[in-house]
Amino acid sequence: MGCMRSRRREAEVRPEAKWDYISLNDFKSTNCFTPLAYGYLWFSLLLSIAVYSVDTFTAIQLLVFNKWSSEIEPTQLIPFDVSKWIFSICIILSFVNLGFEHVRAQRIMRRGSVAESYLDNLTIKLQSIRLGKGQGWKRFLVFAELTKNKKGAEYVALFSYYSFQSWIRVILCSGPRQAVNAMTLLSVYNAKIAASGDSFESSLMDFFDKIGVLAREDGYQQALILSGMCFTLVIWVFSALSLLLAALFWVFYLSCAIPRTDGGLSGYCERKVNKRLMKIVSVKVNKAIAEQERQRMKAELKAAKKAETTNA
Repeated sequence: MGCMRSRRREAEVRPEAKWDYISLNDFKSTNCFTPLAYGYLWFSLLLSIAVYSVDTFTAIQLLVFNKWSSEIEPTQLIPFDVSKWIFSICIILSFVNLGFEHVRAQRIMRRGSVAESYLDNLTIKLQSIRLGKGQGWKRFLVFAELTKNKKGAEYVALFSYYSFQSWIRVILCSGPRQAVNAMTLLSVYNAKIAASGDSFESSLMDFFDKIGVLAREDGYQQALILSGMCFTLVIWVFSALSLLLAALFWVFYLSCAIPRTDGGLSGYCERKVNKRLMKIVSVKVNKAIAEQERQRMKAELKAAKKAETTNA
C-alpha cells in the first residue's frame, strides 16, 4: 500500500541495530503479563496451524471430491459451483500469501535487524519461538521492551502499520469466503434458530432451546461446525474493523503527522523503533559498564585489604 512505502527499506543495517550487538541475557521479565503474552503467542501459532489444516481439508474436499466437509452447506443464495470456487480460490490465495510472508520473514531474519524483525508480524513470531538456550523467549523480551513507554501517536502508527500488513489476507484471502459464511449463518439462523416469543425473556429462552435442539442433532456436529464458522467470522470482522480504523487513522492523522523524510508509515515506524532500541541498548551497556566498574573497584579494595593484612 502507498502509505507503507519507505525509502529506508534497503538501507544498510547499522551494527548496533542488529541482534548480534545485543546481549539477550540483559533482558528480564519484570511482570506476569509478559509470560502470559508469550503463552498467547504460542496459542495463536497453534490456532493458525489448526485453521490452515482445516482449510487444506476443505480445499481437498471441494476440488477432489466436489463436496463440502460438513453437513452444513453454504447458503442457497449462491450456487454450489460458485461458492465452491470462492472457498477454493480464497484458500489457495491464503497459502500463497503465507508462502510470501515466510519468504519475506526469512529475508528479514537474514538481515539481522531488530527493528525490521519487530515491524513484521510473522518475523516476530518466528524470532520468538527459536529453540535452544531460551533464544526465543529472550528475543520476545526484547520485543516487549520495545513496546513499552511509547507515546500515543506511536501506538497509533504501529497499530496502523500492523493492520495494513494484513490487508491482503483480510480482503482477498478471507473476505469473499467470510461473506459466504455470513450468509450461511444467517440462513441457518432464520431456518432453525430464529427466536420467537412475546417478550425478551421468552425469546431468549426459545433461542437457547433451539440451539440445544440443533446441538443434539447429528451428535453435536452441526453445532460445532456452526460455532467454528461463527468464530472465524467474528475474528475476520475484528480484523476488517482494525483495517478500516487504520485507514481512518492514516487519512485523518498519520498522513499529516509523518514527516516526508521518513518516506511513509514504514519509515516512520522503523525510525521510532530504532530510536527506542538505541536508548534501550545504551541503558543496558551503561549499566553493564557500571557493574564492571563496581566489580573492579570491589576487587581492588579486596586486594588492598589483603595486602595490608599481609604486611601487618
